[in-house]
Amino acid sequence: MSYELVFWRQEAMMAMSAREIFELLRAGQRIDGLSKLPVDDFAQRVLEMFPDALRSSNAAAPWIEWRGPNGEDSFQMTWTDQHVLVDCRHVALNDVNTLVDIAKSFGCPLYDPQTGERFRLTSP
Repeated sequence: MSYELVFWRQEAMMAMSAREIFELLRAGQRIDGLSKLPVDDFAQRVLEMFPDALRSSNAAAPWIEWRGPNGEDSFQMTWTDQHVLVDCRHVALNDVNTLVDIAKSFGCPLYDPQTGERFRLTSP
């Protein structure tokens, strides 16, 4: 069973719901009001925190894939310049939290499409 984590950064409050934003991003559409993300820096941070991860060399369809040492935990991360999507499969909560923390460091709160909840960034 997979579990998706989605991250984006808004410039201001938007009339669309988080679910509507997610659906448009998933369909490959650009959305006015979302910030351009430093996705190369984001991807580099993921590779630093998950050193066994592999990054594709295909610029048209970029991804990072990681498999945990137990052979069961894994995730695949894909992105555009407006969002990052992580498809987790049997990933430990600690590793999920690492991904969420990386996104927070880039000003991108979590959107959980399973529950429809968009979390807020919290101050340390």
